[in-house]
Amino acid sequence: MNTFTHIAKNRFLKNWALMLFASLSLAACDGDNAEPVDTYQYYPLEVGRYAIYDVREEVYSTGQANPVIRNWQEKDQIERVAVNAEGISTYTYSRSTRNKAGEYWTKVKEFAVQKFPDKILTNIDNQIFFSMAFPIDMRMSWNGNTYNNLDKEEYHYEDLGSPAKVGDRDFEKVLNVVERNDSSIINRYIGIKQYALGVGLISDLQTSFEFCQTEACIGSGKIDSGTRKTRKIVEFGAE
Repeated sequence: MNTFTHIAKNRFLKNWALMLFASLSLAACDGDNAEPVDTYQYYPLEVGRYAIYDVREEVYSTGQANPVIRNWQEKDQIERVAVNAEGISTYTYSRSTRNKAGEYWTKVKEFAVQKFPDKILTNIDNQIFFSMAFPIDMRMSWNGNTYNNLDKEEYHYEDLGSPAKVGDRDFEKVLNVVERNDSSIINRYIGIKQYALGVGLISDLQTSFEFCQTEACIGSGKIDSGTRKTRKIVEFGAE
């Protein structure tokens, strides 16, 4: 009897422990009714992956009543990857352009993206930008110009995991990287990129305005000079 009781008790304790472990595991996975997310997938990198964007650029000039507006498409595609002795991967992108959908693409440049355990660096037009920092933390900020000679710009994250709509496409989980958001009565500088989980960059807004500063119009918000450029994703996939 003593032997049977001891064995039964051990079995009961073992089963109870397994049930507790299973419950804790499910709770950890469920969290706030959300599945665990690999945040590195906000910037997915693999050879053949591509994205096509509608691009609009507005150029304002002093003395001109209306801006000069240009529209075109850009295609960014990962052509190859190289891994160094430290295990750091460098992905080479090609960028091609065309005036409108249906025309042939013309390759205009290449740029590189390096993936480190704690960051993403983008080397484009001989300038290196600190595009993302990992692990993603909404309280953190970093200097996006750490690796170039430009003025310091404090990047930070906003709206992690929020839904967003770009054009006619809906994305369930989106992350905003705010590169700059400065406004005054004399100028406005904005840089905001949106990344969708499993897709990458879905929109990019870059604004640099100088407002009218004469006595008659200062504070009115009238644009004297500057540019506004937007990129919005229209297609993505892998080839």
